[in-house]
Amino acid sequence: MADNPIHEELLREARAATRIDKERAEVLEAFVKTPGWKLYEELLENRIQSLGSEVLEPAGSLDGAIALEHVKGTLKGLILARDLPSVILGATKDFSPASGDGAT
Repeated sequence: MADNPIHEELLREARAATRIDKERAEVLEAFVKTPGWKLYEELLENRIQSLGSEVLEPAGSLDGAIALEHVKGTLKGLILARDLPSVILGATKDFSPASGDGAT
């Protein structure tokens, strides 16, 4: 099976993707420790809390319901912006050399 060119190509691609993921994780790990990220995260959290309060208010009308959908979409985007680095870091945590992922 090791002589299968398709298999070899898939392994090369997987190793390259793992290497890229490791590099991104290293950059993100350093990034989330910076004062700039802490400030950004704080600003996002304040806005998320504010929009979260709006979502809990009754819509009151069809126009209000439509506006509420916009607020919910904005809220989801802000949560994604806040959580994406930690999600990526959590997903790549197993890429340590001891994990035996085979990528070099």
